[in-house]
Amino acid sequence: MDYVTRGVCGQEGCRETRYYLDNGLWYCRRGHLQEGVQVAEDADNFGNLGKTHRLKRETREKASKTLRGRPAYTLFLQIYQLILWKQCHVLVHDHGFPEELEVVVRDLWALRLQDFESRITDATEDDDDDTESELFSSQPAGKDESRDGFKPNSRYLEWPRLIDSVALCYLAAFLMRLPVCVVDFHDMIMRQEIPYARVLPTIPREMRDRLPPELTAILEVNTIPNADRFHRGIMALALFYQRRFELDLPPLNSPMVLFRHIKRLALPIEIYEATRILQDLLGFTFQYPTPSSYDGRKATLFLPDLQLIVLIIISTKLLFPIDDLKRYPATAKEPAAQVMDWTLWARAQNNFDHDQPFGGKIGKNTAIQITDQDVLNMTPAQLDYYMDWYESSWLDTSKEPNRIAELFPISRAEQDIQPTSTAAPEPSSIPVDPSPPLAPESPSTSAPPPPNTTGDKLDLLLQTVMQTLRTRRVIPDDEEADHRRPGEWYHRYRWESHLSGPARTFYELAAQLAAVPLKTLVRAVTVVEFRIAQQDEERQNKEYFASLGAEGMDNDESDVDQTYGIADFEEDMYDGESEDMDGDDFMSNSRMWSTI
Repeated sequence: MDYVTRGVCGQEGCRETRYYLDNGLWYCRRGHLQEGVQVAEDADNFGNLGKTHRLKRETREKASKTLRGRPAYTLFLQIYQLILWKQCHVLVHDHGFPEELEVVVRDLWALRLQDFESRITDATEDDDDDTESELFSSQPAGKDESRDGFKPNSRYLEWPRLIDSVALCYLAAFLMRLPVCVVDFHDMIMRQEIPYARVLPTIPREMRDRLPPELTAILEVNTIPNADRFHRGIMALALFYQRRFELDLPPLNSPMVLFRHIKRLALPIEIYEATRILQDLLGFTFQYPTPSSYDGRKATLFLPDLQLIVLIIISTKLLFPIDDLKRYPATAKEPAAQVMDWTLWARAQNNFDHDQPFGGKIGKNTAIQITDQDVLNMTPAQLDYYMDWYESSWLDTSKEPNRIAELFPISRAEQDIQPTSTAAPEPSSIPVDPSPPLAPESPSTSAPPPPNTTGDKLDLLLQTVMQTLRTRRVIPDDEEADHRRPGEWYHRYRWESHLSGPARTFYELAAQLAAVPLKTLVRAVTVVEFRIAQQDEERQNKEYFASLGAEGMDNDESDVDQTYGIADFEEDMYDGESEDMDGDDFMSNSRMWSTI
């Protein structure tokens, strides 16, 4: 008999709680009849609507979409490789790089992946332990240091940074000896012509949503890197591939790059040959240093781009000094027989640099440098262009828009976009030269149309500067009068504060081409000038003692320790923290480097 458990019976003190059904009447287990509705049997099962049966499902924990351990490492490397491909695709199809660049980048990346092989393939340890060891452990690792990753002299594996992707593309172009410079790639980053800033939104959402935050932060860009930081990234990559894989890096394609710099600086072609002579004199190879010869304190002197710019500056100061002193050549065939108008050159360069190529608009390279103070001086049209740039660069358009948000659009309609005048002022951080733009004289009364491309503006700059060259009066050596010759009274600038006028404009433009701060360029030029002066002094001493028949007098080993050499001078330059030192601005009254 089946019993049903209910409340206490309560009749005659019965405490029974189990009941059974008999002929439609309920009785407790002790036989007491219960009051209530009687249940009648329905033989035809009339009006039965069925019964609901619910299946019991197993309780499952909600799985996180974020990957951890080796799957996360693998996904990060896949995303990084996708970014590399995007950058190579832009360089090849938008900037005219050869298609072989992608092959070289792929080979360099394949070598780099060897250091991450143990992280994505070895399954002997737990993934969570790997994550904690990678991010938070301060204990030394037990593997060989030769298998370490990118960070020099480190026991820990360091994931590639986003700046390393652009540096890898430059290193591939450097291996192919393409006539490109560090400043070219840095300008691409500033103008957003290569995927770098806000590159993560271009990655498929299915991939970036599964990446852990600590790896996502590596691909997020909070600040645009300056040129000096980009130089350090390239130097670290070059040292890594040389130390880890014994990669031989070729020298810089100096003939093509030298011609580019001379043209951009609007200098006479005689600077080309003078720079090559100085290169042979100093023994510069324009190569990146090897790990054994690298000195971190003097890292800037090892940059090929900086070395080339330094030689251009010294050659220019020798042949076309930036001062008012008159130096007379002995023959008309000397390279220094011409004289440059440096005041006009500075005006032409200022008009070239501050020309508005966007017709009064805010360009990408300008918009990314705008500060809160610049906004106060912007015109309404420039504010509109700045907000358009901000919308296209920083807003995430991958999500489906809300229907309510569609009623309040933030983008401008096409009919609201009006052309702006070229006379619109730039932000305050971008100075504008008040002098009128220079143009070559023309017999026609109508003004020539403004140049549309950078090449046209550069041709106009060269024409403006070159047509003002004039010839210096020639004074032969047989005359008795003592005149200053080219190369004499060479002016040196030891510190940045000593630059002024056209000299400062020249150094600033050269620092931009070398992609280094002005202070770094001035220091490098000073060190190289001292090295040349020391070599010239040694040559003169040898000639003097040779004329006396005492060639061995200058080889006395007792005087070696007392000689103030180039190493001592470099130490003083890098250790000097103030600019109050002896010999601020000085000139050489001897005719040095007469071979140029």
